[in-house]
Formats: sequence, structure tokens, C-alpha cells
Amino acid sequence: MTWDDLADEWDSQPGVHEYAAAAFASLQGIADRHDVTLADARACDFGCGTGLLTAQLVPLARSIVAVDNSPRMREVVDRKSARHGWDNVATSVAIPADGRFDLVACSSALAFVPDYASMAATLVRHLDPGGLFVQWDWELEPGDAHGVGFTRDQITTTLTAAGLVDVAVDTAFEVRVDDMVMAPLVGSGTVHGE
Repeated sequence: MTWDDLADEWDSQPGVHEYAAAAFASLQGIADRHDVTLADARACDFGCGTGLLTAQLVPLARSIVAVDNSPRMREVVDRKSARHGWDNVATSVAIPADGRFDLVACSSALAFVPDYASMAATLVRHLDPGGLFVQWDWELEPGDAHGVGFTRDQITTTLTAAGLVDVAVDTAFEVRVDDMVMAPLVGSGTVHGE
């Protein structure tokens, strides 16, 4: 099954809206700690899926580039944008080469890219000085070679090597869906200001 196959029914899955709201709340807390304002921000929602985090950013951000390599996921975001009048959202299969952002957010996306370190470095290069990078992904135990996600050390090392400062990794939040508790990691850091 591909992400395209999941697109039309994604928003009806249990917990996805609660997850997006919890991710946004954690983003707001991280932004406050780094003294980064989300109001009027130029944002990139990398791995946007059906735009659940994008929707949380719409009332605040000046502009949002919602990036996903799944055409069907992007179509869902485009339909939502048209239906809700999100005139500050543009979808893209990739980060625009000249894209400059105050915020890059990656919700449960980076564990699915072929080269995490290279992608993180690319995303960080698109941040302006003082810009904020935030990723949420599942936590792997050290030595787990078969799961999807990262260890705390992997995130810390990768974000630091990408050029971020004030890098922090912690449990982002807990969301209960039926009998399962989702408790992803959040990794964050900023680009040194000028």
C-alpha cells in the first residue's frame, strides 16, 4: 500500500486529528522557548500528508508551502485549500529551490526519506537566520534496526550536524487512540541569528 492509496481515507483514521493538534501545541511551546513567533511566518510543512498540521498553521502563517511526494496527498490539501479559502497555502512535490522559511516542520515524515541526514541538512539550508526547525518522529530503542523512527541520539547528532543550534530532543506529547498511546519524539533547533 502506498501513501497515495491512503490519502482519501487518512483524515477518517482514529487519532490523526488529535495527533495534529498535539503536534501544533508542542510546536507553539517550542517556538515560545526559542522566542520565535509563528505569526506572519513563512512556513514549510514537509511531508504534509493531508494537511492536518498545515491547517493548524493557516491562521497564523503568512505563507505555507505544503510539501509531499504523494500526488494524492497533495490533492487532498488542494481540495481543503479551495474549500476553506486557504489563500496562504501552496502545495509542492519538493521544496522550491529558492524557498526561504522562518519555520520548517516535519510531522512523522523524516523516518520515510532515504537519507535522513542529507534531507535534514537540505531543510535547514532553507531556513533564514533565527529560523526554527521541528520534527516529530517515532522513537526507536538503540539497536532497533527494524522499526520506523529514530533514537534520541540520531536526532541530536543529525540536527547538530545540519547546522542547528540549541538542539533539543524530548517526548513531544502523548495521545491515546483506543488502547494505544502515541508518544513521538520531537527534535528541534534554530539557525544561528545574524
